[in-house]
Amino acid sequence: MGAMFFAVLAVAGQIERNYIREKTLEGQVIAASKGNHGGRPKVIDDDMLTFAVALKDKGVPVPDIVKKLTIKAGKNAGKSPSVAWLYRALAEAEAAAVDEILPLRPKAVRIRRPGEPLKAEEIELRERPQAQPHPNTELR
Repeated sequence: MGAMFFAVLAVAGQIERNYIREKTLEGQVIAASKGNHGGRPKVIDDDMLTFAVALKDKGVPVPDIVKKLTIKAGKNAGKSPSVAWLYRALAEAEAAAVDEILPLRPKAVRIRRPGEPLKAEEIELRERPQAQPHPNTELR
């Protein structure tokens, strides 16, 4: 009797958990449709990065570049970014310039709801590892 009662409570808890997850995903989709993707705002946006790269190419030292930049959003709006942030952003920009295949910042991803059909590219990505032979099959 006790095991059955425990099983019923476990099922009820799982149903509640699934309901919370569905509502959370719905909220994220609605927020994304309004343009709010969550996360921390960028300290150094693309315009600031372009300006900083141009100044660095002219030979201006990084600490002097930081004094000329101003954060536009977030709780530190109106202040200058730290030197470490600028060094990090410049390193990302240089890496992107060397390897132009990868974007400077990752793109936003649309959250797929459970039950939605997969796109053709998603199906291809799922089938690709299955089509490749296992590396140990050649050893036999």
